[in-house]
Amino acid sequence: MSTDTIIHFHQVCAAYRTDPVLQDIDWHWQQNQQWAILGGNGAGKSTLAQLISDQLRPQRGSIVRQQGLNPEQDILHLSFELQRQLINHDIRYDDSEDRDDAADIGTTVAQIVLQKKSPDENFAAITRQCHIDHILNRGIRFVSTGESRKTLLARALFNQPKLLILDNPFEGLDQQSQTELKVLIDQLLLSPLKVLLLIKQTDEIPDSVDHILWLEHGEIQASGQRDKVLAKTKVSPNRIRIGDLPVATERRYKVDKAQPLLNLQQVNISYNEQAILTDINWQLDWGQHCVITGPNGAGKSTLLSLLSGDNHKAYGQQISLFGNTRGSGESVQQLKQKFGIVNTQLQLNHIGRIRVAEVIASGLYDSVGLYQPCTGNDRKIALHWLNVMGLEHIATQFFNRLSFGQQRLAMLARAMVKSPLVLILDEPCIGLDKLHRLLILGLIDKIAERGDCHILYVSHSANEIPQCINQQLQLVPHSKGGYTSVVSEY
Repeated sequence: MSTDTIIHFHQVCAAYRTDPVLQDIDWHWQQNQQWAILGGNGAGKSTLAQLISDQLRPQRGSIVRQQGLNPEQDILHLSFELQRQLINHDIRYDDSEDRDDAADIGTTVAQIVLQKKSPDENFAAITRQCHIDHILNRGIRFVSTGESRKTLLARALFNQPKLLILDNPFEGLDQQSQTELKVLIDQLLLSPLKVLLLIKQTDEIPDSVDHILWLEHGEIQASGQRDKVLAKTKVSPNRIRIGDLPVATERRYKVDKAQPLLNLQQVNISYNEQAILTDINWQLDWGQHCVITGPNGAGKSTLLSLLSGDNHKAYGQQISLFGNTRGSGESVQQLKQKFGIVNTQLQLNHIGRIRVAEVIASGLYDSVGLYQPCTGNDRKIALHWLNVMGLEHIATQFFNRLSFGQQRLAMLARAMVKSPLVLILDEPCIGLDKLHRLLILGLIDKIAERGDCHILYVSHSANEIPQCINQQLQLVPHSKGGYTSVVSEY
């Protein structure tokens, strides 16, 4: 093997059980080359990363690594799967129900980064570099998706690997954090550390990357110098297909349409004396669809959890939902019937070997998975929603074998099967390639157009706002700490 070789794939094929994922991959990464792996949902990027890090063995072909590059010790793959593992480990040891104060912050951000090591100057420098030095004492479950992504990057750098694989590194980050991360990645690309980027969007590829491997459906479409590969990657929106929506499921509740859907007055939320939301005032009326904006850590997900019944701090606040004051007698289950939810945390909770149709049908019961076979009308509804998105072929696949983006689309179907009155979409385009982002935005507009569902939409990108949005709630810093609301027409 040449001393210039970092990774060399020769005729590599890989599969999960009997399902082929990568076919005949020939790829040679040499010294002084900066590579990004480009591809859409289900292209095989994460599988390629698992092969590099020896988490998966090829069915056929050979993989040669640089001499002295030990996959177990020297290669780190930073992905949403790692985030899933950390969150679930933290939830497993949550003892809040047994504590007098009913609170357990769990594993802190600092503990995630340190991994039982002692803090030193390197730790301090890395946490500043990743812009998480202000949240080190917060529990990992109580920070935003973007903040948890930055935490995992700090953890990876603190481990000092020789090769770092960054899987969709910009997902879940606000614009400022994306800019800061691009600067950091450019610095890493110029350092002795070898960095491999897995990217869905061509505009996210840093300028320092000079070579691209383009994968689709497990096969190489193009490979080589950046400009030559990018010239071949144009995506036509004509490939988007959205089917007719299923007939709305009958709702087993009535709502007073003379009252606003949501009404929050002077709402204040804090954790351990740390202000999160301050003086929140917001009303959502019938026919309104709202985009919620604000930087990472502003409290967007906290605000949504107050509405959906997932946050006990809603009690005692001036929060009226569908004409009922929160805590005035309506159970959490009754409240959840009215909401459909798509967010990263709910998606990461679906970790078992559950088939996609069962995951979607579980939305009818607001459960994580089904406790009985998915048959009859439940299966019919689930398959219809998959058909709407052109994804009927994944119905019998296991959810945890899908790409993160395909899981995201399945979670939207899960949210819609019960025809919710309000659809909460917390960064729904995370993990989606350009084609599927266009699909989900078009589908959201089609859902809103039907007139029986209201959209609450969180996004960090102005280019990913559905056309149906007619109200904006912006979270901005409050002089007393935390973030407050500025509501306007959109």
